[in-house]
Amino acid sequence: MIEIAVAYAAAQAAVAGVKAAIELGKEAQDCYHEIASFFQAQGEIQATIIEQEHEKKMGRTNPISQGEATKQALDATFAARKMFRMEQELKEILIYQSGNESGLYDEMCMRRDSIILEVKNRIEEEARQVRMAAAAAKRRREERIQNIQEWCAVVVGVSISSAIIWAVWWLFKHGDE
Repeated sequence: MIEIAVAYAAAQAAVAGVKAAIELGKEAQDCYHEIASFFQAQGEIQATIIEQEHEKKMGRTNPISQGEATKQALDATFAARKMFRMEQELKEILIYQSGNESGLYDEMCMRRDSIILEVKNRIEEEARQVRMAAAAAKRRREERIQNIQEWCAVVVGVSISSAIIWAVWWLFKHGDE
């Protein structure tokens, strides 16, 4: 898991690089690496936040002090808010200051959202498959236990019935003596 502060610093440097390049008259395509590194850092921060929430939901968090938990929560919250502001700033730069590339940001957002949705669906499908496999294993285990209980009931029933029949037979055979 990447440190949020490291990813945030990378995002800040990327936005500063885009600003400087646009001010020097470069096109948005010339800033590809800076833009990509910004969104990479943003994705890493979001992934870290989601991972922390997932670990918390699954109950797999390491025992940490309340101070450490508060620090993690503050880092995640402040980084998410600052990243939102920097994305808005980058959006404005790409739309209003990059000449003929006004549709670049919207197109990039649409593609990013479709990629994120695809990955999210794949992850959810994998999680669903794991849950289904666990449910099937539990169902098989319960069926096996049910079968064992039924066979035990049959054996006990046959044994008791046999004992009763034997006792009645013995009484008829030896009852007159």
